[in-house]
Order: sequence, then structure tokens, then C-alpha cells
Amino acid sequence: MEKILVSIDEYKIKTITINHPKAKNAVSQATLSLLKEKIDECETDGTRVVILTGAEGNFCSGADLVDSTMLLNPKEYDITTYLRTKINPISLKIRELNIPFIAKVRGVAAGVGASFALACDMTFATPESMFSQIFTNIGLSSDGGSSYYLVKSVGYQKAFELMTSAAKLSGKDVHQLGMINNVITDTNIDEYVQKIAENIAKGAYIAMQQTKINLREAEKRTLAEALETEATSQAVNFKADDLIEGVMAFAQKRKPNYKGK
Repeated sequence: MEKILVSIDEYKIKTITINHPKAKNAVSQATLSLLKEKIDECETDGTRVVILTGAEGNFCSGADLVDSTMLLNPKEYDITTYLRTKINPISLKIRELNIPFIAKVRGVAAGVGASFALACDMTFATPESMFSQIFTNIGLSSDGGSSYYLVKSVGYQKAFELMTSAAKLSGKDVHQLGMINNVITDTNIDEYVQKIAENIAKGAYIAMQQTKINLREAEKRTLAEALETEATSQAVNFKADDLIEGVMAFAQKRKPNYKGK
């Protein structure tokens, strides 16, 4: 069984699905390597938006510890190298790749699964979904970037509480805390996320890419550095045909027909 499923539609929206439903889509080292490979391919195959999700009612329950050798002799296992080579590149790639990523979460998003969901540019979940920084329940600290994402979204003290308690939060809870964009019913979430993805893919796509760059750099830069990034990003937009189309459509009071060029 393929552990990562990939489909791409006419709008160049790629859906990447973690597919290990018996383990609530827990990820093994092999699965992580395949996931990274499929994300890397987005750079060269024309992908405009990525929807990251899980199969059969769950997003991802974290690392697959049952099928792993890492806990057979944990004191001898090189966990740092594992994280540096298997987990961290995925979390970084989601943020650093200039393609919008949308997480669509049903069911469990725990451990590194929650980290991957929060790494995306937008995250939507069903009310019944369950997010958990479950690490401390089994004697681990956070990984996959969750410490970074939680501090940014809820602040240091709340992040510390959520991590040390390994709290289980519903989709409604994480939305109220400002960790995700919205909660959508299970019946409607597919259509809702698809519509958002299409709006990005069919919109002024170069401007969307530059917006991701601006926001990403603003997270880690000073105001002066953020202003400089915005200045260089705007120069990219001024070289694009989409800008001319956008201005003409505005002047003519019509809907723009963007080409992403």
C-alpha cells in the first residue's frame, strides 16, 4: 500500500495524503522520506497550491513508534540525526517553499502530525478533530517545529501549558486559541478547502507567492528588513503580466483573468 497518495487537478492544486489509516496515519522513516520527495516535486511540476491531509478520517497521529527501531535501544539511537534528516526538512520545506500549503485536518493531528499541520500557511479542521502536543506523555519534548509554531500563535506561557500537559484540543479549541484559520463541518470541509485553494491558484499567483515570502520573512526579521523584503517582492510583481491585467480589470470594472505570469 502506498503510504503517500498524490493527485493534482486542472488548477495545479496538488493533494498529498498520508495513507496509513490502521495507525491513524502515523509516519515511519520511509513514509517521511516519501513525503519529502513528493513535496520536493512541487518545485518542478507546476504545482500552485498543496493541500496536505490524511486518509480515512485522521490527519496524522505522529511518528510511527510501533514499526520503528528507534525505541528498541533509545539510549543508543541517534535521534538528533533522525530529526535533522527526516522531520526538520519537511517542516522547513512547507514554510520555505514559495507555494501555498493548506492543511485539511480530520480526526487526530498529534505529535509531529500537529507540527506539520501548523507548519502550513493555512490550517482548517473539523470541530471534532483532535490536536495534541502529545510528546511529554511518552517522555519526549516537542519536535517538528511545534515549539516555534505554538509560541508564535498562542504565546510562551500558553504553549508551555499545552505542551507540558499534552492537552487534547478539539478543532473548536484550537480555532479559539488562534492556532488554525477556521473550523468547518466534516460534510463541508472538502469543498471549503478546495474553493480556497482554487482562489489562490486562479488568482494573481505571483503576488500570492511574494506575499508568502513577505510574511515568512516578517516572522523572523526586523521592521527595516521586512520593509526591504516587501520592496524587492514588489519589483517581482511589477515584472508580471498579472499586474497589468489586474490594473486593467480594476479600471474596466470587470473580473481579472490572471494567468500567473
